[in-house]
Amino acid sequence: MAEKKAGKKPEAKATPEAQAAPAAESGPKRKKINRLSLAEIEAHLAECKEKQGSLVSKYARQLLARKKALAP
Repeated sequence: MAEKKAGKKPEAKATPEAQAAPAAESGPKRKKINRLSLAEIEAHLAECKEKQGSLVSKYARQLLARKKALAP
């Protein structure tokens, strides 16, 4: 019937080291909201408003709640 090939494995196109390099170049991951300072929260809110046009996304609402919690 069907003949099996002699155990050849397909070669990987990229090595694991090459795959890790683009992730390192992209910069640090986004900080968790509870670790942001008040100034950082305001910067993220301004970025959300600019990119999304409003502050109705879940992320923006969480930032607003954290800003309210940090406000003196």
